[in-house]
Amino acid sequence: MRETRGSWHLCAARAAAALLLGVSLAACGASAPAQKADPEPAVTEQDAATTDATDASTAKPQEKAATLADGTYQIEAQTDSSMFRSEHCTLTVADGSYTATLALPGEGFSKLYFGTAEEAENASEDDIYEFFEGDDGKYTFEIPVAALDEPLPIAAFGHRRDRWYDHTITFVSPSQDAQADAA
Repeated sequence: MRETRGSWHLCAARAAAALLLGVSLAACGASAPAQKADPEPAVTEQDAATTDATDASTAKPQEKAATLADGTYQIEAQTDSSMFRSEHCTLTVADGSYTATLALPGEGFSKLYFGTAEEAENASEDDIYEFFEGDDGKYTFEIPVAALDEPLPIAAFGHRRDRWYDHTITFVSPSQDAQADAA
């Protein structure tokens, strides 16, 4: 899996370099040279979506989004399913680390794991996030946020059917004019 991810990063870096070269040449009135075929295999959305939990939880959010001031923000957490959705979400920023407090509207999902359902089946209990009952009685999770504004693979455990389900979640950056509450 690491080779695929490394290949993806290499492809992304090459694409960014080609784009910058094209923009630079266009600004000078020249045309970009023809691209030679890339020997690296293409990475599918499925490959990109199958990151492991260690990488998702240890990535620095600042690499993906503008740095937010320390504090607490009400944000939107978008999901890929009406069965797995956010009732409300609070983002806490402390010393450059982002943590979400995510409340689900129902009691169907009792555990979360950053990665796929298949990976969750064999994951260490240390990598699985269990719910706690929030002040409003909702199933609530406190989870690290590896990136803002991009879909992250997340598996949710449906305890009624004793099964993991694949989903994605996107933590949306607070608006520019949002004020952080006192932490």
